[in-house]
Amino acid sequence: MRSPICLLLFTITASAQTPLPAVPRAITGLPYSLEQTVERVQTLADGTRISQPSEKTLQYRDSAGRTRNEITMTMDGPAARTIKTIRIVDPVAGTRYSLDTRTKVARKMAPLNAPIKGSVAATQAPARPDSTSESLGTQDIGGVLARGTRTTMVYPAGFSGNDRPITVINENWMSTDLRIMLQSKSSDPRYGDSTTTLTNFSRSEPDPMLFQVPSDYQIVDGQ
Repeated sequence: MRSPICLLLFTITASAQTPLPAVPRAITGLPYSLEQTVERVQTLADGTRISQPSEKTLQYRDSAGRTRNEITMTMDGPAARTIKTIRIVDPVAGTRYSLDTRTKVARKMAPLNAPIKGSVAATQAPARPDSTSESLGTQDIGGVLARGTRTTMVYPAGFSGNDRPITVINENWMSTDLRIMLQSKSSDPRYGDSTTTLTNFSRSEPDPMLFQVPSDYQIVDGQ
C-alpha cells in the first residue's frame, strides 16, 4: 500500500537532566518503509515568520524489528551544506551503528541495555508542568487506523523565567496496528509550528541489506 499522508510533527522539549531514552524493545512482524519531510516555521511577536531548513528522514523497519533511519539536513547560511546521517539498530544482534556517509565510517555504539560505567551525581528532579490528557477516539489516516490523544501542558509563571503561564497543546495520532505515530500537531508559542509530510508509505518487507553496514565502510568503536 502506498499513499501520501500529511502529518504535523509532535515536538517534545526534554529537560537537560533527562537521560537519553533507551532503545525500545523490538517490534516484530510489522515491517514498513516511509519518507517524511519536516518543515518548521516560527512566528515572532511582531508577526515575522522564520522558516527553518528542511529535514528529510527515510525510515525502515523489517519483520525482525531492525530499524534504519536516514536523516538528511540542509544547513543554510554562508556555509550552506547538506548533512546525511544513517542510524541502524539491530535488536536481534544487540548492535547499533551510526554511519558517516562522508567518511564512510560506521561507529559501533554500546550494546543494547549495556550498563553505563562511572558514577552518576545525584540531581534534583526538574519541576514539571501541569498536564492533562483526553482521548480523541479513533480515525482512519491513509487507510491505517489511528487512536488520538490531546495533551495540554501548562507551564506556570516563573517556571523558566516566564511572567505568565505558557500553554502547550499536543495532538497525537498513533497507529494501533503498526505502533508508530501517524499524525500529530504541536502548538507551542515558544518554538513555533512543525509540519511533517509523509509519503511513499509501504508495509512491504524492506531490503535486508538496508540493515547491514556496507562492506566499504570502516567499523570503529565509539560513543
